[in-house]
Amino acid sequence: MFNARIIILNYNGENLLPQCLPSLIKAHQKANLIAPVTVLDNLSTDASEKLLRDDYPNISFVKATENLVLCSYNYYLTQVKESIVILLNNDIRVDEDFIPPLLAKFRENPQTFLVAPRVMNFDGSRVDAARTKAKLRFGIFWSSGRYPNYEQEVMTPSETFSSGFGAFSREKFLQLGGYDKRFLPGIMEDADLCLRAQRTGFHLYYEPRSVVYHMGQASFKKVFGHDKLQVLAHRNNFLFMWKNFSGLAFWGPHFFFLPLHFSFAILKGNWALVVGFFQALVHSRGNPK
Repeated sequence: MFNARIIILNYNGENLLPQCLPSLIKAHQKANLIAPVTVLDNLSTDASEKLLRDDYPNISFVKATENLVLCSYNYYLTQVKESIVILLNNDIRVDEDFIPPLLAKFRENPQTFLVAPRVMNFDGSRVDAARTKAKLRFGIFWSSGRYPNYEQEVMTPSETFSSGFGAFSREKFLQLGGYDKRFLPGIMEDADLCLRAQRTGFHLYYEPRSVVYHMGQASFKKVFGHDKLQVLAHRNNFLFMWKNFSGLAFWGPHFFFLPLHFSFAILKGNWALVVGFFQALVHSRGNPK
């Protein structure tokens, strides 16, 4: 019998948590989980802690020693004992029945690393993420849930490439070393972890019966803004590729198409790709672990 702990990563979520925690508490109670819901706080500077202690006394509150964004999970997961951890952001509300479908795959297949839910926008009017696919395309890594005829697969359980949240095997997460700090402050660390899991032989699944509702990078956008996020996304995509791919099959198309990508981006007035590339060059010299 598997048990699971729900862990919500929080940074300055004073206004987000009241919109999301009630649904999580209800789902937790309905699933009859023994482990508490936990908020892992990345040193918030707002009143998140006071809100949680005053209004949600049954939720476990844990403060990280430093704000390492998703990498804060790396240490905290060594401190808990549950075999399955459901990792969520502070801007996610859930269906009351979202937990059992996530846990089912772990019972069926002991090699399961991740089970990802169907992700709706916050008001439930559209699907934001379902199964994801990935490939190298014209020398650049691409991953998305928006591929030809994806709408026909939204309600079909399947394997998936990656997800930033969902149910994870805690043991396998720690075996892989967790999220890589080279991607801080974030973006692509989830894809990197999931690719490592697949290459190790673990399985990653998409489960449409489990439904969550996501605002979408609410805390991240507030801190960085659109333009900086675009640069960061390109920087980390280059770091991801240079870390995970090698050989002529990668480097040949990568170097051949890169000038074309740069030229097209500059013609469109989009400098984020070029700036991200040079930031990745500088960042890769330090190669933090």
